[in-house]
Amino acid sequence: MTKPIPVYILTGYLGAGKTTLLKPLLGYLKAAGRRPAVLMNEFGSVSVDTLLLQESEVPVVDLPNGCICCTLQGSLKDSLLRLIDGYGPDTVFLETTGVASPVDIVERLLEPELQDRIRLAGVFTMVSAAWFPFTTSSSSEMTVNERTMLEQVQQADVLLMSKTDLVSLENIDHLERVLRELNPKAPIFQVLNGNMDPSKLFEIETHQQKVRVEAKPKSFTRRKVGKVTSTVKQKPTSFGNLETLYYEFEAPVNPDKMYELLYHLPANVLRAKGFYIDAENGLLTEFHHVPSTPVSRAFVVGDFKPFAVMIYEGLDEKELKRKLKACEAVVPVGVKQK
Repeated sequence: MTKPIPVYILTGYLGAGKTTLLKPLLGYLKAAGRRPAVLMNEFGSVSVDTLLLQESEVPVVDLPNGCICCTLQGSLKDSLLRLIDGYGPDTVFLETTGVASPVDIVERLLEPELQDRIRLAGVFTMVSAAWFPFTTSSSSEMTVNERTMLEQVQQADVLLMSKTDLVSLENIDHLERVLRELNPKAPIFQVLNGNMDPSKLFEIETHQQKVRVEAKPKSFTRRKVGKVTSTVKQKPTSFGNLETLYYEFEAPVNPDKMYELLYHLPANVLRAKGFYIDAENGLLTEFHHVPSTPVSRAFVVGDFKPFAVMIYEGLDEKELKRKLKACEAVVPVGVKQK
């Protein structure tokens, strides 16, 4: 009888850097002769991150269209078993959408039908040092999204602080104290642009053999901060008050206009990512955005139509689409705009 396959949950709120970390982890395992695979959950109807993992050359199975813990309860088990039976991996990463709580995911992984096939090997939680919004207090009620972020920290076997280069040493120390109060047992590592020693993660495995008990959250106040598969368009999905927008570009995009749009997106847009054809050089370009930090880079040639995905709250979808449309170039590719 084969040993149960270790499954690692990679969680963390929108834009924390989960996929950026996952790529070197996959490379580390492949270099060691392992056969990793990925189960990727996306909040919207398409998975940008699945396309970003193409260069890793590992099997990736999509679970689009929702939060893995609330709309995909049966699909998680079925997709995990299909992944195992179809590709024969010896390690599986389950990268969750940023709005998923690991509490429910752990429960799904402990279903009887999975007990002889997998074992929960660890919950890795990414925490953005630039955007984690809590300081301890006893005065405020929490939103659904705040509660999710809190649970992601509380349920972690390892806490990974990302984007530490964007904040001061004082803020890093402060965040570390908050994280240790929320989860005193999990080791804390800093991750910069996805770089850390992967062996440290794989030395830590959970010994949890039953459903974790959800800790009662303390009250928190918001910390003020400054500013490869499915690409099929589907209806918007929602989680709590969050909604997703999917937009297909009909023409190459002026990169300067796109940068201006991303940089000035309102705070209600929690995440924006996707691909466009750069009108100045004709290259397929990947972009992603968390508040005030848009990034674009040339991407490998793909056979999908360029698109944008936004996760937002309380905004006019038609207006967002109008702004994306306005970024499309009106001159031929290769002719630089002025």
